[in-house]
Amino acid sequence: MSELKELLRHYTEGIYHPDVSGFEILELLDIRSEIARKETELSLEERGKLETADGVFLKNDAKLLTAISEITDLAEMRERTSVPPSHWWWYLEKLAYAEKITI
Repeated sequence: MSELKELLRHYTEGIYHPDVSGFEILELLDIRSEIARKETELSLEERGKLETADGVFLKNDAKLLTAISEITDLAEMRERTSVPPSHWWWYLEKLAYAEKITI
């Protein structure tokens, strides 16, 4: 199995278990960023799986943020690692806030 397929498998399986530690969520964020760097190499089927997993991620954004907040400041982590704005999954606090104002 290629590295990209393994990353996709890990992300798509892991995101269905949002009740894990903040460390595991951070690992998923890193994996999602690595997938983004190679996204053009995904097949249509793989892109569909990624899109579905991203939807699950968005449904659990507040829960994921809570887990991460127990171990680190997400904004500080983004700044330290120079996360680009296009990696929306690293902006959980903004996603959770946007969700609250649209309800």
